[in-house]
Amino acid sequence: MRPEIQEEIERHGTGLSPAVTAATRDIYKKFYKDDPHREGVKQKLENIQYGPHERNVLDLYLPKESSASRPSVIVYSHGGGMVAGDKSMHENIGNYFASYGLIAVINNYRLVPGVTYPGGGEDIQMLREWIYQNISKSEYGNGNPEKVVLIGQSAGGLHIATNIYAAGDPSRTGQNALSPPVAGIVYISTPFSFDKTPSSRFPVLKGYYGTDDMAEARTKTPVALVEKLSGDSPILDPKILPTLIVATQYEPEEIRYPIFQFAEQYRYKSARGILPELTVIAGHNHTSNICSIGTEDDVQGSMLREFVARVCSK
Repeated sequence: MRPEIQEEIERHGTGLSPAVTAATRDIYKKFYKDDPHREGVKQKLENIQYGPHERNVLDLYLPKESSASRPSVIVYSHGGGMVAGDKSMHENIGNYFASYGLIAVINNYRLVPGVTYPGGGEDIQMLREWIYQNISKSEYGNGNPEKVVLIGQSAGGLHIATNIYAAGDPSRTGQNALSPPVAGIVYISTPFSFDKTPSSRFPVLKGYYGTDDMAEARTKTPVALVEKLSGDSPILDPKILPTLIVATQYEPEEIRYPIFQFAEQYRYKSARGILPELTVIAGHNHTSNICSIGTEDDVQGSMLREFVARVCSK
């Protein structure tokens, strides 16, 4: 990591706010201008509709070369506190994975106040179904719909978890987490619960979960959904659904606490008692590890590539 980036991260510490996020992104922008990974992109397809809402759109990054005749697929859902964020801010991620022979899908989803629970999870389901039905077509890269890895950062990870663990909510019937197929899941800096969330974020939580009662809202969070799952659920077996949880060294308490809370609940409920993979990225904050993908600091990027290669080889 370059000294000026490390200084910026240390200056903000574990703080999390739109200003800190913007400052972190700004310091990385100059490193994207001459991104060599762009050379590995055969084509970028923008604003493909995967659902009815104007935010139900995705960008596709198709690789020039791939070691597989039917490339594996990574799906990246951005963060933004459920109220902000856009796929256009993550071109570095699309370029990076396409340059390594993968099809990269970067999606938007509905934002508060334009969505309520479980809408975020429903957007992910529509996205998965679009990929399963379309990614094998030649115009979309001849991808392998059986080898799809979901990657969610912050609120994006929350919505993926809301989708995957939907069976933990008895009001949501007919939910099959493994249909369409998922080769693996990566949760990056994901708020799996809101027990340590500052009160300044309560209006957003109220807007999404439809209640002022945070105890009631908690019953819809991924930690609570996992708590209500059957212990023999295949999605709590990392041998069946490989799961990687990533935290950063400078993660704020509102994110750090639920990450370990979720890992413990997963361990407690899993019939086999096998932990999901869990790692902490040294030196990074809530935003910088995502920004680092595609730069000379390849710790986060190479970790994700290794996970994708491993779970898609099965």
